[in-house]
Amino acid sequence: MTSMTNGTNARKTLMLRSGAAPPRCLCWYDPTPVSSLDQMVRRCCALGEDDYLLCEDGGLPVALSSSMPSGIVLHVERVPQAASVEAVAAAAASNLPAPSADAVVVIDPISTGAVLAHAAVHQARLRAICVWSEVVPIELRAFVAKGLGVTYSGVVQHEKGELLKTVAKVRAVGIRVAAVMVGCETGVLLGDQLSEALGCRTNGTAKSPLRRNKFSQMEAVRAAKLNACGQELAHSKADVEAFLASQKPATAFKAVVKPVEGAGSDGVFICDSPAQVRSAFSALEGTKNVLGLDNYAVLLQEFLKGEEYVVDTVSRDGVHKCVAIWKYDKRIFNGAPVVYFGMRLLPVDAEPELKQMVQYTFDVLDALDIKHGAMHSEIKLEERGPVLVEVNCRLHGGEGTWAPMAERCIGYSAVTAMLDAYLDPAAFAALPSMPGHFRAHAMEAKLRSAVEGILTQIDETRWAEITSLSSFVSAMVTVAEGKPISKTVDAVTASGNINLVNTDKVQLEADYQRLHELVDGLFTAVPESSYRKTHMSPRGAARPSVDPAELPQSA
Repeated sequence: MTSMTNGTNARKTLMLRSGAAPPRCLCWYDPTPVSSLDQMVRRCCALGEDDYLLCEDGGLPVALSSSMPSGIVLHVERVPQAASVEAVAAAAASNLPAPSADAVVVIDPISTGAVLAHAAVHQARLRAICVWSEVVPIELRAFVAKGLGVTYSGVVQHEKGELLKTVAKVRAVGIRVAAVMVGCETGVLLGDQLSEALGCRTNGTAKSPLRRNKFSQMEAVRAAKLNACGQELAHSKADVEAFLASQKPATAFKAVVKPVEGAGSDGVFICDSPAQVRSAFSALEGTKNVLGLDNYAVLLQEFLKGEEYVVDTVSRDGVHKCVAIWKYDKRIFNGAPVVYFGMRLLPVDAEPELKQMVQYTFDVLDALDIKHGAMHSEIKLEERGPVLVEVNCRLHGGEGTWAPMAERCIGYSAVTAMLDAYLDPAAFAALPSMPGHFRAHAMEAKLRSAVEGILTQIDETRWAEITSLSSFVSAMVTVAEGKPISKTVDAVTASGNINLVNTDKVQLEADYQRLHELVDGLFTAVPESSYRKTHMSPRGAARPSVDPAELPQSA
């Protein structure tokens, strides 16, 4: 690992890939002169005096700069002569759509939706139109990893109850729309409406509520005679008492309380007593969830025992393909019951029950009348068989950092499969119905924080060992020295994640365990009040804040 040290400026990290050589981690402190960065790149990749070009996945050139976003993976390509401005422009143009290309509409292109829009433009070579739903908060619109920015051919703001105006605005862009795709949970309902109104491939609006409202969703699954968990939709304390009365008296009481239209593990309570259920309901009643939406009702459910999995699917004309199976590693941390430690990518033959679980998921999609698009289903395996936790009618979230791992292991991801389902029927037909043959194995590990306040240090020794693990591929760190850090209690308060890939499954597991040992103690923080006292100028004015050093930052 090559690095420069500076105790005051923002620390940045990226991965460099050069030919068949192992990836190298490049660290620097912003600002650093370009000439110094150039020498660091040359040392990392043994370039000598050769000219080179830095490129993103897909070949899009990136200018060497101290202000480059950190956390990205760049490929170092040797070139026979210095890359002129014209050569760089030509290379960039080769990754852009033709002026006559059709467009895809991406509704709320944030988190993995930004990855989808980027892939549509730079891989499928289509133009993109961004449509913002009326419910996505302004602050969430910046939830796009650096390096995934897209120049949209049109940006449309949808207003509540004004579907026809939104349709007219999209048509006014003047580009044929090939598909309407949902980028984020907030766009699910509008996705059904807009795709139907534009005459594109659509799931229709007749059963839209089943795709967003988790209570209605579970009742539809129950009506289809599939395994479903017991539940109650609570608008009042009386509803809570009715749910508690329906639960079987037992010494080991357990129930789940969560928003009826939430995302991630935001607002999810695992309750061990009726009193905790009442408290959890009071904590959620009348609040807003992580997406900025009103918690107009609270969902009370029986606690499902067993391991939890994700079944990511993509569908076209009612034909479902399972494109990934992930097994969650969730644990108690900082007193919170549902903290993601990571997840494992599994082939369908990794465990005897997985094929049954995938078929159950397909049956659930049919029960919800889902015929098109990407779905992210969470399933628990109980003694009675697979039981649905919930279906999220959009791509797997988490900023899409899992997509490169999936592509490396099986040759495709839910993102590429979704584009195929809408745009390339032959490519979609060629996908296996379930993921089988793996070229390598992958795990994602979440960075957890046991501290809160102002982050004063990321332990260099621990970080160096993390990035030197044989399975290490890439990192995304969402905290920075001199900036606030929260204790990790859910998916939203995680401090980032590490992607691990290895052809040796045993080594992968060992690296995953070691990584979590290193994460404990990785961060040091002080209370904000103490930090302010020690970072005041002699005249008492606060020092200017330093730009964050996060690896692709999300606002």
